[in-house]
Amino acid sequence: MPLIRIQKYLSEHGLASRREAAEWIARGYVLLNGVKVADTGAKMDGTRDRIVIDPRAGAAPKYYFLFNKPLGIVTVNAQKGEKEIKDIVRLPPGVAPVGRLDKDTGGLIFLTNDGVAARRIMDPAFYHEKEYEISLYRPISDAALHRLERGVYILGQKTRPAQTRRLGGYRFTLTITEGKNRQVRRMCESAGCPVKTLIRRRILNFQLGNLKPGQLKELSRLERTELFSALNIARTAAPVKLTG
Repeated sequence: MPLIRIQKYLSEHGLASRREAAEWIARGYVLLNGVKVADTGAKMDGTRDRIVIDPRAGAAPKYYFLFNKPLGIVTVNAQKGEKEIKDIVRLPPGVAPVGRLDKDTGGLIFLTNDGVAARRIMDPAFYHEKEYEISLYRPISDAALHRLERGVYILGQKTRPAQTRRLGGYRFTLTITEGKNRQVRRMCESAGCPVKTLIRRRILNFQLGNLKPGQLKELSRLERTELFSALNIARTAAPVKLTG
């Protein structure tokens, strides 16, 4: 098997970003087969070698939650008179929202302290799907739906092709694979259909389902495995030991 840089290996297994891994190596927190790694460019055999990480590296347990963000609260950075997610639900230290939903948008959002997973969920390069249910002030035409599917111009750029599904005259779902600022609202406005209500129903293969506004759900072991697979993170097989 080809050798892999230790930085990359730790990143792919979700234990640290490459920058964090480089810092761990520089501080002498990473041992390869019992020997302290001194070179940030050092490589290893991912199937045979064993990595040990000193607890001083701060490799905390990873948490993964699904949360139904209620309408009327912001995701982070609440201003005077506002509430944000951390004000209405108790979270382990370091756990934060993955991306944002604006104050007038509700629905599904991931919360985690796993920086690798968070970046892969948000990075448009991975083409991960996010599905929204949209209610409008007036009926939407088939032509407008087709425009959204082909892509519309917002913020000076054309959006990627999207998927739509009509739910009625005033309601439909929109599935996108990117996440520009207020993208869904801007797309609908560009198609001549201002949004009345907006709820995110799905991220990747994870559904909002029966999760009630303000309710938090920690991913099960099986759901974590599904998430790692969807994000192409081979974490479950990592021969890495956290000492301490």
